[in-house]
Amino acid sequence: MAEETTGQRHKFWIGLIALIILLIFLYFYKPFEIYLLAHIPQIHFSNVIFWFASLVGIVGYVIAHWQSFRSQFGRDSSGLNVEVLVFDSLQVSILVAVIFCAGGTLQSVAMLGEHLVNRGAIVGSGFGEKLLAIILMVIMAILFYLLHHMVRAFRDGWTTRRPPGGRSSLVD
Repeated sequence: MAEETTGQRHKFWIGLIALIILLIFLYFYKPFEIYLLAHIPQIHFSNVIFWFASLVGIVGYVIAHWQSFRSQFGRDSSGLNVEVLVFDSLQVSILVAVIFCAGGTLQSVAMLGEHLVNRGAIVGSGFGEKLLAIILMVIMAILFYLLHHMVRAFRDGWTTRRPPGGRSSLVD
């Protein structure tokens, strides 16, 4: 039984590595770029980082839901704990939002770097817009991350922290 799960894990990682190699190949394959630009409007290879983050977020969302449903049906086939599924779904959605914000931040940093390499004006509206985009995306990622921990706290229940030493100052 343990050999079957080990074999399944190896197949998963081999498939994931093959997918990453395929995506890298397609990124550098010029006819694929020409095909995409001709058939999908408003797609550019200058924003490929955000497209990759979007792909990772969507695939991660699907895999997390699949694992959540599989674990819920595996425990007790007669009943389904909807509350656990809702909190799992909410947590995964928030973490996907963090992935999207991180991808947007990386894309904004790449655009700012391109602006600076092309000798764009440092004191100007173009530089300020790109810098503001980076700052806002980082703030949004932090807020979504904190929201994720708040949802986890609601799911697990709030616990009050005791002062160190094991004794309360109110009881003497």
